[in-house]
Amino acid sequence: MADDRPARVISCPGAVELLDELMTGPRRFSELHTTFPRRVLVPALRALAAEGALLCPQAGSWDSCPRGDALIDLTDTGRQLAVELSDLDVWVAVYDRYLNG
Repeated sequence: MADDRPARVISCPGAVELLDELMTGPRRFSELHTTFPRRVLVPALRALAAEGALLCPQAGSWDSCPRGDALIDLTDTGRQLAVELSDLDVWVAVYDRYLNG
């Protein structure tokens, strides 16, 4: 595994599920909020944005919540990350690194 992005994303509750949701297409913040509780959604958005995985032209800073009508989509990096995380070998490698340092 070339980088630690998958491990950082896996360690954030809801981030993998959010990636999976966004793989089907862009979603408005209000739509995501109906699927994910705010206490899960906001940190997951921030974690994915920090990895360069999200695109939201209306977001400005991820320190505050986007407006309800803000459209959130995956970048190419986000799509690549979702594909990597769909590979069982990546999960095994991340888990092994977690256990064995």
